[in-house]
Amino acid sequence: MLKPFFLLPFLLLSATAAQAQQYEIRVRIDGLRDSTIYFGYRCEDKSYVVDTATLDKKGNAVFSKNKALKRGVYFVATPDKNYFEMLISDKQKFSVSTQYADLTGKVKFKGSPENDEFYAYQHYLREARRRADDVKQRQKRSEEGKKDSVAIYQKQLDDIERSIDRHIKTLAEKNADNFLGTLLSAMLTVEAPELEIPETIANKDSLRRLRAYEYRRDHYFDNFKFADDGLIRTPFLIANIDFFFQKVIPLSPDTIIKYADMLIARSRANDEMFRYITEHLFQYYQKSDYMGHDAVVVHLADKYYLSGAATWASEKYRSEIKERVNKMRRSLLGNVAPELLLPTNENTYVSLLKTPAEFTVLCFWEPNCGHCKKELPRLWSLYQKYRDKGLVVFTVYTQYKRPDWDAYIADHPYDWIYAWDGVEGVNSNGKPATFSIGSNFRALYDISSTPTVFLLDNKKRIIAKRMSVEALEKILSEEMKRKK
Repeated sequence: MLKPFFLLPFLLLSATAAQAQQYEIRVRIDGLRDSTIYFGYRCEDKSYVVDTATLDKKGNAVFSKNKALKRGVYFVATPDKNYFEMLISDKQKFSVSTQYADLTGKVKFKGSPENDEFYAYQHYLREARRRADDVKQRQKRSEEGKKDSVAIYQKQLDDIERSIDRHIKTLAEKNADNFLGTLLSAMLTVEAPELEIPETIANKDSLRRLRAYEYRRDHYFDNFKFADDGLIRTPFLIANIDFFFQKVIPLSPDTIIKYADMLIARSRANDEMFRYITEHLFQYYQKSDYMGHDAVVVHLADKYYLSGAATWASEKYRSEIKERVNKMRRSLLGNVAPELLLPTNENTYVSLLKTPAEFTVLCFWEPNCGHCKKELPRLWSLYQKYRDKGLVVFTVYTQYKRPDWDAYIADHPYDWIYAWDGVEGVNSNGKPATFSIGSNFRALYDISSTPTVFLLDNKKRIIAKRMSVEALEKILSEEMKRKK
């Protein structure tokens, strides 16, 4: 299967070209005149404009500056945001013509054999895909149950895919010294070698599929030339990175960390590539909603940013990262929960770590939080269901308005642990006031919203966190089954 290659939406943003020398790209668009056209490249989900030009009355314009462009896939876009593409490699003086009525279908180049090959490849690929679609339609129309017929159609599809791969490989080898070769190499499918399976193995096919998957997983990026930062200026690189981390490998933090390090190590072949891939993964996992992915963020921060390896990071940026991940690292999955020694609503003190339980639900909440009003009654129902199996619920009120807390408890006299960080006293003016006892619970558990729920085992290790009560019940049920 070919790796994904997507054309992304066109947006106009600013960007700069680079280095010395000069580019000069003459453009002719028949059927369009007296109009501003835009020249730029894609990176992730955005398009960056590096130059503009105005078509004259005959549809001619020139993009030219005393700077060399960085390699990549570039576009020429019209005012209505239609566009055609071209490759920018080392030779940056050539001309291109097309027709406004069919921008991509009528493109012709002079002085750029690399782009001639690029468009010939795209024509070949469209034709091959058309043949494949035709086979799929005939396969769909074939009578159900005719296994021989289905097998014949599948062989035809497999043959088309193999022919595409052979064509790409030949073209990549021919263009090994330019950017087209870099792009096509990355499109090549990594094939697992034939594996010898011992006769004593019962499920040979299953083992063969597993070993083939493991090989393709470990060699997924073998054909990527990371020394060529031109890949950054395409939609292709990021599409494959995201596909790999979302679809190819499991979503467990340890697995992600292993393959993130492997990919970043390869990216060190080029400074810009190293920065780009490291930053992308770091930002991506900060936004992840999957439980436990904060461990990936902490690892990347420690290994690349706080170690100084990310030389592009300013002191301020590193300081902000350090402050953020230090809050995250204390409550990572698998860690023993930080101790909380807090006053209760009965004005006694309770220790989280010294409260015996087979499982502990630690819930940070406040009575005026709309989501808390829905989730706490659900947590109470769950508690009643599992309390006889060793479940303890330890709630922490996150605010300092004792009357609000007392009123909620009076209306909801749940017999679980009600604790808070406050203590009542008298301020410097002699008036009653509430003070924090300084438990630092927000930093210890990275609390920025309520409710925030943690599940601890009998050794107070964090086994799940930041989930709904519905998700909590599923996890708790599975954990209890494992303990039987």
